[in-house]
Amino acid sequence: MNDDPVTGPADISPNQTDSLTLLGTGDSKGVPRFWCACPVCTEARGVDGRPGVNRRTRTATLLRSDGQSALLDAGPDTHAGLARLNGPLVPDAVFISHAHNDHLLGLGDLLDYVRYADGRLRVYAPPEVVPQIAARFPYAFPAGGAGPVQPIPPQGVPVGEVTVRAFRVPHGANGHSHAYRLDRPAGAGREGWSAAVVTDAIGIPPELARTWLRGPGGAGLDTLLLGTSFEDESGAPLSGRSVYDVREALTLPWAQAAGRVVLTHLSHGVDVRRAGHLPPGWQYAHDDLTVPLAAAPRPSAALAAGRPARPQQEP
Repeated sequence: MNDDPVTGPADISPNQTDSLTLLGTGDSKGVPRFWCACPVCTEARGVDGRPGVNRRTRTATLLRSDGQSALLDAGPDTHAGLARLNGPLVPDAVFISHAHNDHLLGLGDLLDYVRYADGRLRVYAPPEVVPQIAARFPYAFPAGGAGPVQPIPPQGVPVGEVTVRAFRVPHGANGHSHAYRLDRPAGAGREGWSAAVVTDAIGIPPELARTWLRGPGGAGLDTLLLGTSFEDESGAPLSGRSVYDVREALTLPWAQAAGRVVLTHLSHGVDVRRAGHLPPGWQYAHDDLTVPLAAAPRPSAALAAGRPARPQQEP
């Protein structure tokens, strides 16, 4: 890794700090691909039952704030990710960004909890995604009644002291997706912070980046989770691509301006053992990585710490 040591999901008290735990950090097919014998998939299979560092499951991210929690997407491996936690956890809310299998299929287990265990769970999705979810899980949507998934309101949804909002982003050959904006205001003797989770996007226009991928006053985000499925897809036709690659991410002004960048949604085209090319403050994700959410050092503090500050450019 190219950053500070990280902790597992059970090492941070949900009452102690705001955090994101990346339960799944792979692309739509996971790593290893079950049919593939490339070096990354081979390493990911591990030795003697111990998985390699490139083992990664499909997308699910656990937000924790002030004793509450929320899932940002629920890929097919969400059940296993939650089961790895040290104790039972039912999130206070679930958000679905778009109706692709690698972000949605784990919702079935959560809806079963609501239907068969008589549990209560708030589930949100962008308004246009709600009917797509209903088509995938018709048994959970009673005829003529209110379904279990609500549209995300424009003002967002509070999770602890964090407001979660969704915004539409281009998804290349796959049309469009949605990303998440997270904000905690300053108060009670602590600084506020801003973050974004952008797993499935490419070609975000400058005006969209100025609105959603900047902090207050145009400063860089404190934390950015950004999907980069491959290290370098420059040889592939742009018309057939749907997610940034690492090469492109390193050139994005709004990513350069962020205080901390975690690259996720990684395919077998990314080997996390080769992270030396990432700049300070950037790192590759891995399953169960916990990222504290806090205000990032501003340029003066960064310089005092002996590392260069990234320029605050306009996109």
